[in-house]
Amino acid sequence: MDISLTPTNVHVNTYIPDDIIVFSILSKLSLKSLKRFACVRKSWSGLFNDPTFMTMYSKSFLTKGQSYYDDKSLLLYMIVDGEDKYSLYSLSGERFENRFKLDWRKCFLENQDDQLPVSWFEILGFVSINGTICLRGGSNGVKKIILGNPTTNEFKVIPSSFCEHGNCLSHFSYNHLVGYDRVRDDYKVIQFTECTPCNPKDFSKNFWEIYSLRSNSWRKIDVNMPNTYRYIEQVYMDGVTHECWGKRGRRSFLGSFDFSRESFVRTPLPSYVDDCFDIAWKHLVILNGSIAFILNYKKTSTFDILILGEVGVKKSWTKLFTVGALPACLRYPFIAGNKGKILFGRKDGELVWFDLNTGMIDEIGVKATKYCCMMLFHKECILPIGGIYN
Repeated sequence: MDISLTPTNVHVNTYIPDDIIVFSILSKLSLKSLKRFACVRKSWSGLFNDPTFMTMYSKSFLTKGQSYYDDKSLLLYMIVDGEDKYSLYSLSGERFENRFKLDWRKCFLENQDDQLPVSWFEILGFVSINGTICLRGGSNGVKKIILGNPTTNEFKVIPSSFCEHGNCLSHFSYNHLVGYDRVRDDYKVIQFTECTPCNPKDFSKNFWEIYSLRSNSWRKIDVNMPNTYRYIEQVYMDGVTHECWGKRGRRSFLGSFDFSRESFVRTPLPSYVDDCFDIAWKHLVILNGSIAFILNYKKTSTFDILILGEVGVKKSWTKLFTVGALPACLRYPFIAGNKGKILFGRKDGELVWFDLNTGMIDEIGVKATKYCCMMLFHKECILPIGGIYN
């Protein structure tokens, strides 16, 4: 006797609603492409207001694995009280169990006979393609800028630009950016320099200049880039360094410098970011290969995550996640890892992974000081330089 699980006289409905098919396809697009597709059909323009679609899209966004992410290698910079105030650590392994304190003072020695004492240092930038980092340090008014890899102890002392421009009584440089020119296979450092002329009748010389590791020299560049704003944090991705720029009484914006084109682009933040007085902090990260801002609200302890669809386009900012309430033990985010994991500092100083998918907190057994910053080693991405934990 033949037994049929589905009687032949019963019609099986295999029809799938168009909305589900469209949602499934569009949810896999990048935010930039999705914004452009919204112009194709009128009904698609409202997708960002559809809670069903946004839930589907956010889940798809978090499940996209980024091959350049490596959650197993971390560079940790800390400032502590005491004689040995500045520290640099290399952490690796599934739970960062391999921990090495790096001798950062040796990085500033130009040769074996160099006896210049270096009492302090700071991180100016980090390009994670091969762990290249830019440091500035010194003592008693003498400063050096170096570029290299702390784990291999290979460093290059960058020559001062002061002698090249000449006729200056003094000079001061700030607003440093570090990046990789993928077209010319060259590491570069950019800075804004103010020169006081020897002759009081001469005008001060203020300009942007860029250093090339290949030529081992500085040169002036003509770039429409502000120098009066204070950048708060910076992240690096695909040959471009992005910063959060802000100044009291002015609108905040994302500033992006392309090291291959040597050009600068502004992307204004949504107006409510500056207008809302309830925002406790905002933090710039790279989340699954996208520029993102994390906004924390004081009253509710919730936080929003804004994703940038296209550099230079203000309307491309999209609030993709609202997470709340933030566990009371978490204090401040530092970096974002793979598939929606964010590394937070707890109030007791412990570093923990917070999973956006599950809301779970995973301790990693590392305790940071109040003032620190950290960087994940990525294949083509850097996270972040700013991160002051206070």
